Amino acid sequence: MTNLTKHKTAKIISTLFIPQTFTILIFPFLAYNYEPLFLQKWVAIFTALTLGCSVQILTYLYMLKKRKIKSFDEAKKNERTIPFLVQIGFYLIGLFILLFFNVNHLLIVFWSTYIVNNIFLLFINYKWKISSHSIGVAQHFALFIYLMNPIYVAFLPIAYLIGWARVELNVHDKYQILGGLLVGFSLTYLQLYVLL
Repeated sequence: MTNLTKHKTAKIISTLFIPQTFTILIFPFLAYNYEPLFLQKWVAIFTALTLGCSVQILTYLYMLKKRKIKSFDEAKKNERTIPFLVQIGFYLIGLFILLFFNVNHLLIVFWSTYIVNNIFLLFINYKWKISSHSIGVAQHFALFIYLMNPIYVAFLPIAYLIGWARVELNVHDKYQILGGLLVGFSLTYLQLYVLL
C-alpha cells in the first residue's frame, strides 16, 4: 500500500468511526432490545440520532465554516475545548429528554456515560491530547462486556483500525490511543457497575 493510499484509507476510517457513529449505531440497538415501551423506544432512538449525532456534526461543520476550529481532527488540543463543551451540552439535553420520558434505566445510565466520559476528556485534554476516537470505541466495548453480549468481539478490530488510522494521520501517538482505550473502557465499566 502506498503512502497516499494509506493516508486516504486512514482518513476514511477516522471519519467513519467518529465517536458519534457509535452513538447512532449502538444506542438505537439498546433502545430496540432493552426498552419495552413503544414511545420510550422511539424517544431514545430519536435522541441518539439527533442530539447524539446529527446536531453535533452540524455544529462541527458550522464551527469549521466560521473558522472556530481548523479541522475535524482538531489537531491542536486547545481547539478541542469548545467542541467538547458543545458535545457535553447536547448530551445533557438528551439526558433530560430521556429522564422526562422515563426511558429504561440502562439507557439513561449508558447515556450518562457519554456526559461523564466527555467531562473527563475535557479535563484530560488540558494536559494531554488523549484520543476521543479511542474513548468512543472502548466505551461501547465496555458496555457489551458488561452486558456479556458477544458483540464486544467486533469492537477489537475496529479499535485496532481506529488506532492505526489516528496514528497514520499524525493526529495522535500510540500512547494517546492506548490512553483513550484504557480511560474509555475503565471509566465506562465503572459507571455501569456502580449505577446498574
